[in-house]
Amino acid sequence: MEHSDFRALLGRYQRGECTAEEQRRIRAWYDGLGAEQQLDLDAEERAALLATVWQRIATQTTGRLPTVASAVPAASRTNRTWPSSLAWAAAAVLVLGTGLTGVYLSRNAVSTPEGEPARSTAAAWVVHTNPTARPVAVALLDGTLVTLAPASSLKYPRRFQGPQRTVYLTGEGFFDVFHDAAHPFLVYTDQVVTTVLGTSFTVRAHAGQPSVVVRVNTGRVRVAPRSRAAGTPANAPASVVVVPNQQAVYSAARQQLRRELVAAPVLLAPQPFVFDNRPVAEVLAALEKAYGVSIAYDAAAVRNCTLNLSLGSEPLFKKLDIICEALGATYGKADGRILFHSRPCLPE
Repeated sequence: MEHSDFRALLGRYQRGECTAEEQRRIRAWYDGLGAEQQLDLDAEERAALLATVWQRIATQTTGRLPTVASAVPAASRTNRTWPSSLAWAAAAVLVLGTGLTGVYLSRNAVSTPEGEPARSTAAAWVVHTNPTARPVAVALLDGTLVTLAPASSLKYPRRFQGPQRTVYLTGEGFFDVFHDAAHPFLVYTDQVVTTVLGTSFTVRAHAGQPSVVVRVNTGRVRVAPRSRAAGTPANAPASVVVVPNQQAVYSAARQQLRRELVAAPVLLAPQPFVFDNRPVAEVLAALEKAYGVSIAYDAAAVRNCTLNLSLGSEPLFKKLDIICEALGATYGKADGRILFHSRPCLPE
């Protein structure tokens, strides 16, 4: 999304014209404006944000707009209530008024990775380094929110320009990307590049670690090695698409990119896991829907198999253990899928 488009979205939010999803996106973005972050905003942007900040202070304390709002351009005023904390507003005022440590404009401190041409002048880049022992939120002006882990750095342009939104990560960061199909969001590390349209995911790429891990929370991303070095196996995938409860793992030493399930898949779509003599295929389909995973099995082998059981809040793999124990079956994992193996059942 172009910078002007996001400013328009801010305006719609202040006028109460956003959808529920747009409201969630804007609130999350504003919540990322912590005291560690300094934003390089023009006068109009600062006025609009300051108007919103003062309104939030007022609605949290007196329930009405403060007199300072009269100093803000009329187009920036609003009667909309912002359901958030006074601490947020105080921190945002501090950001707008002073700008603290942690973020700085960079002319040459962090170079663009080799092989990736700079898309703007060096003076337009911002580098945010997190030297603290806790995660730090970084709000980008396109609406993307990045939670930067300790000992991690993010390099990004003050304003995205051109057909792509490109940032560079060292360490670990959780990205909640503002959806913009016309301007894909790319995260570069030393070893891989992750391309998304609108999603949330974690990239872990600490210096000196043998592998880069990209784990998806929502949506889908494409992960590809930065380059295919000599000796890369001929059957090695050029890229992999990763969806929720999957992760891509790249080993530079082995020149290997693989897709796998996360260690503890989360429930994505709750299902009633109560089965009264139901076909095994139906049980497996319920697990697929609930966790967004693909389960491969021999349909002919389980055609006559039924299950009578009730599953609760057990993790996915515990549920599979219970099913396998009831059937005398087994399962494995490969390429982000579950491979379910069962002996044929005799017809009743």
